[in-house]
Amino acid sequence: MSKVEFKQKAVQYGYIALGVVLLDIAFYFFIEPSKIVMGGMMGLSIILEPYYSQLGAWFTSSIFLWIANVIVLIIGGLMLGKDFFIKTIFASLFSPLVVFIFERTCQADYFLANVSAGGYYIVALICGAVLSGLGLGVALKNNGSTGGLDVIQKIMSKYLHIPYSKTMYLTDWVIVFISGFSFIGSFSFNLEITIYGIFGVLAVSLITDNIVLNARPRRTAYIITTKAEEIKQVIFDTISRGVTLCDVKGGYTGADKVMVICTMEKNEAYRITELISNVDPEAFCFVTSTREIVGEYEGL
Repeated sequence: MSKVEFKQKAVQYGYIALGVVLLDIAFYFFIEPSKIVMGGMMGLSIILEPYYSQLGAWFTSSIFLWIANVIVLIIGGLMLGKDFFIKTIFASLFSPLVVFIFERTCQADYFLANVSAGGYYIVALICGAVLSGLGLGVALKNNGSTGGLDVIQKIMSKYLHIPYSKTMYLTDWVIVFISGFSFIGSFSFNLEITIYGIFGVLAVSLITDNIVLNARPRRTAYIITTKAEEIKQVIFDTISRGVTLCDVKGGYTGADKVMVICTMEKNEAYRITELISNVDPEAFCFVTSTREIVGEYEGL
């Protein structure tokens, strides 16, 4: 490995570590004290805490996460291969270590201790979801994994032929739904905590997607016209965006035309459609939402 490659790897793992720390801060200081389950292995830890805590004070959340992550890590290595094992081992072992350090050095209610009863769950939900979303987003954006249920989700995706995005939602929703049930003493279902968990999962997913897929929504315009040069110049002059020109042929008329493709900011799309109609009233134009941009899109 060259020095440049080593530096790139070091920076990448530094960001993954930052993402894991943010996720663990969310869990230890906000999610676990409030018992709001937002899916994942940490959600399972909260659900099973009343049972494994009976083993003794030494058996804390970090111990559970270590054991659970090692088990699924081994399963993942056997079913998904060595490359996945190597890629996942860092976060799988580092995350419980951070929680373990927090347990030995910090009070779990450090931030929530002075929050009023009326705002307790709201503050825990907002802070937990924002920090979790940021942590997951930073880790995933740097081609990392947070371990835990990621392994199970990828196994389900591979062997059940279910898209990975759907296995993520499926496992998280199931865990959130189970979190509402209690079998301690007598059977009960806590609707309030379940609803908080649902909003938490939605918020984490939204924040993560915005970080991984770039934060700002963009639009891509596809303009089929006989006046491509004029439209290109209008785009250059008004919104200073680059374009791509493609030769196309009408399926019905057989006429040769040009398709002008331009990616732009959301507010710019509203302006461009009117400008196009002024240049070529017969131009066919459709605008789509663009969620992910790779590279410099201004100079297409």
